[in-house]
Amino acid sequence: MKKKIVSVFAIVVVLAVVCAMPVVAQSKAPAEVTGEVVYIPFPVTITLDGKTDDWAGIPIQAVDRGPKKSPHSKQNRVFNFAVAADDANLYVYMHSVDAKIVTGKHGKDFWNEDSMEFYFNLSGDLAAAAYKPGIFQININPGNIGKNNAELTVIGTNSETVKVTGSVFATEDGWAFEAAVPLGSFKPEHGKTVGFQAQANGTTTKDRDSKLIWSKADKADASYNKPNVFGKAVFFKVGSTDVPKAQ
Repeated sequence: MKKKIVSVFAIVVVLAVVCAMPVVAQSKAPAEVTGEVVYIPFPVTITLDGKTDDWAGIPIQAVDRGPKKSPHSKQNRVFNFAVAADDANLYVYMHSVDAKIVTGKHGKDFWNEDSMEFYFNLSGDLAAAAYKPGIFQININPGNIGKNNAELTVIGTNSETVKVTGSVFATEDGWAFEAAVPLGSFKPEHGKTVGFQAQANGTTTKDRDSKLIWSKADKADASYNKPNVFGKAVFFKVGSTDVPKAQ
């Protein structure tokens, strides 16, 4: 009788511990191949409201490498990004650890101060050596902080060809944004591969003194005019059990 009581008590204790554990969101996509391949889960609903709860379960990449490291330990030494999609839009989340935000010092040359940028190649030609329709660079700066679900002020190669909306907001350790890019006639398919790149520019005083780059293929900060140094992004249908390889 004692053994049965002990067993029942043990089960109750285990259940209590399990129930008390924090719930971890199930991953909606595979982890990245560092600096080479990132997966885009779809369909995912993202609301551009400056809140990050929509991104639960979506892998977030941390990037601390690049041709120029920040001279300040708490400014522009690392950035994070995540990607997702639904049938109508690509979504990008980016966050920079930046103790002192510098913006509005260089007119429209946002690349020369604190800013983050992402790139997509939806043209179907991943070996393209020059920009053409379907390939674009989107640079977003913290001067947009406070804009919610609005069209953002952006620069970048072919940036005028896409209407970018989003939310840019301050964080406890820097700033971040979530942005949406209309897909137009492009339709996500499980395993479909596109070109992708993410970068962060930073300054501790005035002119840019740091540059972090996700794609390992871009060794000379050449993505703004050479899309063939992007990495790759593979669409991943949420719930799929296979992990497609980049094409």
